[in-house]
Parts: sequence; C-alpha cells; structure tokens
Amino acid sequence: MNTGYTIVMPADSGIEPGKGKNGRPVILFVDDNDILRNIISEVLEKAGYSVICADSGESCLKTLTEIYPDMILLDIIMEPMDGWETLRAIRKSPACKDIPIVTLTGKIFLPSEMVEYGHEISGWIKKPIRMEPFVRMIQEIFAELKEDREVALEKADSASPEDVYNYALHRRRLRVFGRIYEGILKQCVTTENETCEGWGEDTKIMEDMVAQEEEWCRAHGVI
Repeated sequence: MNTGYTIVMPADSGIEPGKGKNGRPVILFVDDNDILRNIISEVLEKAGYSVICADSGESCLKTLTEIYPDMILLDIIMEPMDGWETLRAIRKSPACKDIPIVTLTGKIFLPSEMVEYGHEISGWIKKPIRMEPFVRMIQEIFAELKEDREVALEKADSASPEDVYNYALHRRRLRVFGRIYEGILKQCVTTENETCEGWGEDTKIMEDMVAQEEEWCRAHGVI
C-alpha cells in the first residue's frame, strides 16, 4: 500500500520524544476498535502516560509525521492495512527505526511471524487485555528498555555510539525472542490448536534465534 506519507526525522521536525503533557512518556495506541481505544487511553492516562490514538494503520503513519512517541502499541488485526503492514511501513522510515513497538493480538502468534517480525518489536501482548496486568507490562517494558540502555552505556565506556546501540539492541532481542518463543509454545498445549503440529522446522528456527542472541550477549558481556 502506498500511504503517501513521509515520516520525517525528529531533528528535522523539531519534535522530541517524551514531550507529552507534563513531560509524560508518549504512547501512540493504534487499534480499529473504538471502545478499546477509549478504555485503553483512559487507563494509560491514569497510569501516568500521555496517549495519542490512531484508528488505522494509515492514521498511525499520518500521526507519525506530527509526533514522535516513546512507544507504539500496535494492534495486528486491522483492515484494510493490518498491523504487520503498518509495522513494515513504520520501519521503512529512518525516523522511526528505534521507536519501541509492542504488538497486540488475539490471534495465534505464528512462528513465521516471530522469524519475520521478532527483530522489529519490543514486546507482544495477547488479547483479551486485562487492565491491571496490561499496565504492569507496559511499565515493565519501559523499565527494561531503560535498563538495556544503562547496561549498554556501562559496558561501552570507550565504545562507539554504534556499539552502545548494538549492546542495547541485542539485549532487547534476546528478551523478546525468548518471550515470544515461550508464548508460541504455550499456544500449542491444547488439542484444539492442531495448527501447531506442523511447526517442526519453524520451531527449530525460533530456537536458533534465541540461542544466537544469547551467544552474542554472553560473548559481549551484556547478560
């Protein structure tokens, strides 16, 4: 889909991350469910975040030409532009390559989706959403991303900015890969999920992804 939107670099736009109301972290919540948008935005506002809502993938991309959020909560099942297509469009822009994206979905998370998109996300939250655990998960993800940066800076005393970036990136990937992998396997414990029976090779690919990130992080002393 050609969206027609150009997402500019924050430096070019004069927009700074984290500059929401009263200095609150800014969350862009993307979901085509009107009721859920209203509920989630109210809950997150009460938890201390500044929330901006978009009702579609295209609306999300348009919003990103105007604001630079600290996190994007992205629903996967949307029409006509689903969450994965929206994610790809976001990551095509250098302006948005580092914005943490947390996906929300009520469908089975497929191994092929972990392989294709696991590198691009900072978390995965399964619907239906229970509000108290949901808020805790958002808080934990922000805290973990902050810890990634702190560990990277501590480890990289005389390292280049690129090294610092990579240290934080690989810590995040190891954590996210592990959680998605565990979540995917949990989906297969009930007999109605017969689709899991054909995941043999994909399961091995997922295991290799986790192992490779763990090996990298251990070799570079960031875990």
